[in-house]
Formats: sequence, structure tokens, C-alpha cells
Amino acid sequence: MKNIIFVPIKDYFTSRKKLYNKFIIPLIIAIASLLFAIFSNIGNSEKIILTFSEFIDTQINIVAILISFSIAIITILVSADNKNIQCLKETDSNKKQYKPVDGKQLSLFQILLSNIAYNAIVEIIYLVVLIAISLLRSLLPIETLKYITAVCIFIILHILFVLLESVAQMYLTFWANKK
Repeated sequence: MKNIIFVPIKDYFTSRKKLYNKFIIPLIIAIASLLFAIFSNIGNSEKIILTFSEFIDTQINIVAILISFSIAIITILVSADNKNIQCLKETDSNKKQYKPVDGKQLSLFQILLSNIAYNAIVEIIYLVVLIAISLLRSLLPIETLKYITAVCIFIILHILFVLLESVAQMYLTFWANKK
């Protein structure tokens, strides 16, 4: 069972070129926010704990909504049967942007599906982590909360970048088909 869950993640990483783009910008922003939190006086411990709690609670809500959105997109993609979806299935992806998987170039449909499936899995894992953090936050030292916040910023930005890429791919695919 565990292998089947991580197949979309493996396929996502093996089929993408220039994957670093989705990691570099979130990493830079996360590091900048961490440095800001470490080197500036952002309040007393009570204020930091309250802000952290609100941040985690807000993210739990946001990630739950994103999971719903991702699952809805997957449902639409796999259940739709029209000429646009058929065109996506028949059109190979750009060889400059995507590597073949198992010796075969992926279709645009497979690229979109792997993007969204990857995002859904990352979102679900992240939601579980956020719930665990929410339950354990009172046990964590204040300095640790700053590092956890930076990691959370990185992950949420990564999720949003992959989601934006998926939306842009869908838009450009259907826009190009109308011409």
C-alpha cells in the first residue's frame, strides 16, 4: 500500500526538468522569514505563541480547502470525456520541460494529472503534520516555533507554486486548443 501512495510523487520528480524552480523561491522566502524572526524582536513569548497558533490554525483551514480543490480537479479530469480531454491524452508533453518515464514521453493529460496528484498527496501529508504540530505546540520551545514557521512557509509556497503551474497548464492547453 505504501508504494502506491508515493507513485505520483516518484513520477512527478522523475518526469520534471528544472524542478528546482518550485523549490528555490519558497526556500529563499522561508529563509528570509526565519532570519527576520531570529534577528528581530517580534514580541514576547505569549505573543509569539498566539501568533504561531493562529498561523497553524489558518494553514489547517487553507490546506483542507486546497485538498478539496485538488481532489475535485482530479475527479473532473478522470471523469470527463470530451474532445479537450481526448486531445490532452493524445498530445505528448514538451520534451524540453518533461523527461520520459519508463522510456515513454508523458501526455499532457498525464502531466496535469501527476501535478495535481502530487499536490494532493503533499497537501494531505502536510495537513497531518499541521495537526500534529497543533497538538504538540504547547510542548515546543519558542525558538523551535520560529523554525517550524519557516518550514511551513516553505511547504505552503511550494504547494501553491505547483498548483499555479497546474492551473496555468490547463489554461494554456485549452486556450491553445481553441485557436
